[in-house]
Amino acid sequence: MNGTMRKVLCASITMATVAISTLAAYAVEVKLSNQLPPSHHISKALDLFADKVKEYSGGGMTVTVFHSAQLFKDTEVVEALQERLVPIALVPVNKWAGMIPATDIFEVPFVFKGLDSIKKFIDAGAGDLLNEEFKKKGVTNLFWADYGFVQFFNSKRPLAAPSDFDGLKIRTFSNGTAETVAALGGTPVVMSSSEMYMALQRGTVDGATTGMPAAVSRKIFEVQKYLTVCNYTTAQFVVQCNLEWWDKLSDGDRDILKRAGSDAEAWLRTQIAQSEIDAQKVIADAGLEILELDDAQRKAFVEATETVRSGFAKKSPLCKQLVDIALGLE
Repeated sequence: MNGTMRKVLCASITMATVAISTLAAYAVEVKLSNQLPPSHHISKALDLFADKVKEYSGGGMTVTVFHSAQLFKDTEVVEALQERLVPIALVPVNKWAGMIPATDIFEVPFVFKGLDSIKKFIDAGAGDLLNEEFKKKGVTNLFWADYGFVQFFNSKRPLAAPSDFDGLKIRTFSNGTAETVAALGGTPVVMSSSEMYMALQRGTVDGATTGMPAAVSRKIFEVQKYLTVCNYTTAQFVVQCNLEWWDKLSDGDRDILKRAGSDAEAWLRTQIAQSEIDAQKVIADAGLEILELDDAQRKAFVEATETVRSGFAKKSPLCKQLVDIALGLE
């Protein structure tokens, strides 16, 4: 080997060593907490997010998604994020309600008219308003994870009118859904989604409010007899980061996470309608009696829950602003 070739070889080895060292130094491993089962469409969106992060970073950044509350339950995840016990997590927006009452906007009954209403609502300014409140609590939004509409399941009778709720204990998942059940005449029992199946099986509660895809993922149809499809509210989720952790990332890493999050958010919104259709078919095939409210029945539900909407709007100027945005959507 002559001197020139030796110099070229040495230079190549040096450059490769530097590249490997740089990649090792850059490598970032991130945990993401998710309380939903892996079969849920939101969980699939989180898996897509992880795949896109790996793709866009060239393998330099990896996200590991921990499904089914392996890290934290939905009742624990807000504190876990604030305390930096996990850097990124899927958070039910209603779990912020104790600190940020305005986040209950997504559970205010009969405010959102269609599955596309949430994106319109967020893009109309609601997303920025809410994220400003989250940042005050040490957390920032990465991307929104639409859930779809929420329905009523129970083991006693069809819920065709508010009077049918009398005497029923209904599992709820937030202050907003609890207020709605109470307004309809039922007794709300706020409970984690991971505890729902056992409570229904044991008869601790008579029914539950949840989305149809979640009911399929958690096999709620095994322990219920009736489903009332009324599309009364939505259980919105958001993927959030610890703000201190986020601020310490490089601009490049933040861009990778944002780009991957945008892809996952867009993909998820294309899946919701079909996911609802597929889930309702599974529930019907399981033998549940399904009641879809007609216009007159729905009107009775809307009138019975008016106090929930008006009461929420009076809580704060932000609450009023968010209701006005939602009701002003076309």
